[in-house]
Amino acid sequence: MPRILFAGLLLGSLAAQSGPTGSVSTIDGRSFPGALTVGTDGHVRVAIAGTDAPVSLALDEITSFAVADAAGKPASTPHRVWLRSGLELPAVRLAGRPAAAGKPAALAIELPAGATVELPVSTVRAVRHGGPERAEPASFLADLAEPPDNGDLLYILKDGTAQRFTVTVTGMQPEKIEFELRGKAHEFELAAVTAIVFGKNTGFAADRQVLPRTAIDLVTGEHLEGRLLELGANLRLRLDEGAIVEVASSQLLRLSVASDRLVWLSDLEPKVEQTPAFDRAWPWTKDRSLAGPGFVLGGKTWGRGLGMVPRTRLLYDLGGKFDLFEATIGIDDRGGPQAHAVFRVFVDGKVAFESAGRTRGMPPEVVRVELGRCQQLALEVDFGKNYDLGDYCVFADARVLRR
Repeated sequence: MPRILFAGLLLGSLAAQSGPTGSVSTIDGRSFPGALTVGTDGHVRVAIAGTDAPVSLALDEITSFAVADAAGKPASTPHRVWLRSGLELPAVRLAGRPAAAGKPAALAIELPAGATVELPVSTVRAVRHGGPERAEPASFLADLAEPPDNGDLLYILKDGTAQRFTVTVTGMQPEKIEFELRGKAHEFELAAVTAIVFGKNTGFAADRQVLPRTAIDLVTGEHLEGRLLELGANLRLRLDEGAIVEVASSQLLRLSVASDRLVWLSDLEPKVEQTPAFDRAWPWTKDRSLAGPGFVLGGKTWGRGLGMVPRTRLLYDLGGKFDLFEATIGIDDRGGPQAHAVFRVFVDGKVAFESAGRTRGMPPEVVRVELGRCQQLALEVDFGKNYDLGDYCVFADARVLRR
């Protein structure tokens, strides 16, 4: 083979294998631009323009990667699926998969990004089927919050009438759902099902993928978590449920990595202290605002973080394992126009950071606090001037790191 032709093929091969270009942030505080590639061996390479040798890293050395010039454009989808692992997935199309060859019955979900994933029905928490043109069942959200223990709830449209039954879902066909009702086996057209809420004990959450664990946000709106298998021309991620999602890397908006060196506070359970506003204690939230999915600060959306309404304090026992706390703070763009609140960070009971009064529309503020291997970390939002009028306070990407 001529040398020039060989060189051309080699360069073409390298280009095909290279990943998306953006900004990489690392555990030790470095930040640099480059093309990120993750091999099937888990090794990370960052090709930096103007340099001969790529930067080599282990995946657990990375905290985040944001794709350059990428903008989220969440797709409007007719369906949603909630998993017992905590993920909430938008869906373009749903179909059943019957049990076969030793595999359990599954639900096939086509994501806006184009990938189709098949998830065992036992790992699904709920399904909303049909979109805005089909009215949401009246009790769906209440049932989703408090599902029955040992029965599944099936919502259907029959002869134009909405109905709700307590059943036991037993299987799936491509266009039908199989279930038992009062001891008798039935099947029903999936197209006429408006929702399903599965019982607390009729399935189980899949085991979490081992660390390091990667969360990805796609430009089409999906937030996915699991084990990053590869990043080059395509991105491959294995979900906790075992399904592998593969999409073109051009669909990636950002990714973040959690390991024993980086822990997202939304993955931990804190002690909670609250002072009610107007005799009501508003719930604090993980990875979503009271206003809806994710957090929106200055027009930018974060998929991870903590949402609080004054006055709320979250206390975390860290056991002397971490060196640094990081987050981006602000009031969600969807909060009230008179929102005004104060943010604080406590390290072993002492104030380590206190913001000025923050209002909606102020630029987000990056907070970094040295922990010095402390035992306890507390995050607090307090009442500002207007005593809680839509104070949807956000600690976006709240995390602790070990250098």
